[in-house]
Amino acid sequence: MPRKPREHQVARSVIFHVLNRGVLKQTIFHGEEDFATFVNAVRQSVARGEVRVYHWCLMPNHYHLVLEIMEPGALSKLVARWQQVYAIKYHKRHNTAGRLFQGRFKSQAIDKEGYLLACGRYVEQNPVRAGLCGRAWDWPWSSAKFYVEGRADGLTTCDPMWGERDRSQYERWLEERSEEYERMFASGTDVIGRDGFRHGLVRKDGRLVLRGRGRRPVGNIKS
Repeated sequence: MPRKPREHQVARSVIFHVLNRGVLKQTIFHGEEDFATFVNAVRQSVARGEVRVYHWCLMPNHYHLVLEIMEPGALSKLVARWQQVYAIKYHKRHNTAGRLFQGRFKSQAIDKEGYLLACGRYVEQNPVRAGLCGRAWDWPWSSAKFYVEGRADGLTTCDPMWGERDRSQYERWLEERSEEYERMFASGTDVIGRDGFRHGLVRKDGRLVLRGRGRRPVGNIKS
């Protein structure tokens, strides 16, 4: 039986925090070549104009992407492609077989106006929380270097809510906690944002889209 489409897949103007991890939380990125392989898979979609990535972080056993899809309904297809391309190359490189990722990926719709920057900060702070580095921008496999050091990576598009502000401001801002966002993320909700943002979304053909006139607002969205 084919899977039902995710109820919170995507209109052009909806941004998502996408994440997945290895089966049984096993390591899926063992070294530079592994990290680069996954980045390159996503980078190809960026180059084709299929997606914008505002924040990202690859950890040894999971990944985070904060992205905006350019075409409705493309979220599952794109993520499946990235994971499949990566898994094929991973198994060939490490002489392994079997499922690499833990089931379906998780995704949360993010309110751009109120929560996109907080989401990005949470994502980029992952290596610090895990004790892998002292400063987020010291971790080579995230968007933090793009914002703090101005390093173009062919993957990251500047967060529209940050704009042209100084990089030194981002460094200071990044070292603060996003406690409200962390609580909302931990709750497991599929939409992170203000009531107005939630009420502006409806289900259409199994996907989350902006509400037009006469449509009822979305309630509690489930995967």
